Amino acid sequence: GRRGLWTESGIVEKFPESGLPVLWRTPIKAGYAGPSVAGGRVFVTDFTAGSRLRGTERALALDEQTGKVLWTREWEASYGPLSANWAIGPRATPTVDGNRVYILGATGALWCLNVESGEVLWEKDYVRDYKTSLPTWGMTGAPLVDGSRLICLVGGEDGAKVVAFDKMSGKELWRALPADS
Repeated sequence: GRRGLWTESGIVEKFPESGLPVLWRTPIKAGYAGPSVAGGRVFVTDFTAGSRLRGTERALALDEQTGKVLWTREWEASYGPLSANWAIGPRATPTVDGNRVYILGATGALWCLNVESGEVLWEKDYVRDYKTSLPTWGMTGAPLVDGSRLICLVGGEDGAKVVAFDKMSGKELWRALPADS
C-alpha cells in the first residue's frame, strides 16, 4: 500500500561470519538500477559502452533459482546528453505488474515488455514524444503502477512533467505540471 510498513518475519538478523552462500552468479554489464524479483524471475537492466558515449542498453530476465538468462531485450542508447561521469547505465529499477515489466532507460526510453518472452508490447520515448530535456544524470524515475495506470516522471514540455499511461496499451491518459516547476 506504499505506506512504508514492513510485515515480513523470519528475516536474518545478522549475516554469518563466512558470509552468505552464493547460489548462482550471472554476469551483467554496467548500470545503477537495482533488480526486481517477481514470479520466479529476476529483472535487471544494464549498459554496454561503445564509442563516443554510445552503446547498448538492455533488459534481462533471469531464472530466480538458477540465474539462467531467460530472455534479453536490447536497444541502442546515446549517452551524449549525459555527463560523462554519469554515462554508466540505466538507473530506474524495473517495475513488474502481472505479465508485464516496465523498463526505463537512462535516456528516456520506456518499454512495456511481456514478462515471459521479453516481447515489446508498447514503447515511449520521452525525448521524442514529449520533448524532454535530459538531466545530466539521466532519467531515474521508475514507473509506478496505480490500478490501470502507469505513472511516469517524464519531464516533458506542454505540461508533461508527470504523465499517466494506460498500463496495458500505453495510451496517454493525462499529463500534469510544467517541466520547469
